[in-house]
Amino acid sequence: MTAHLLTPDLAISSRVTQAAAAAGVAVSVAMSVERLVDNLAGGDARLAILDLNTPGLDTAAVVARLRERPARVPAVIAFGPHVHTAHLTAAREAGCDEVFTRGQFHANVGEILRRYIEA
Repeated sequence: MTAHLLTPDLAISSRVTQAAAAAGVAVSVAMSVERLVDNLAGGDARLAILDLNTPGLDTAAVVARLRERPARVPAVIAFGPHVHTAHLTAAREAGCDEVFTRGQFHANVGEILRRYIEA
């Protein structure tokens, strides 16, 4: 089973893929919503992770799109800077299963990935 990360930030993708490897979890990285959707086409996804700092991200539209797919993603989580409270709130309202500040996410990424992938 795989987790899929949407982020344009190479440092974040590197940090998450390293934590995922240490946790024994496969992660694919997409830099655009279209690539994320393409990556999810395989149907083995357990988790989609949205970086709320992705330029032009319409969180509500992306979550709705992921939830409407025939091979529905079981969980969608999001993370973003703690100072972007409006983005964090919008992600919760959009139906993300969990929303983390960037610090919370990075401090616990291995545990978060294991929890969703092993569920």
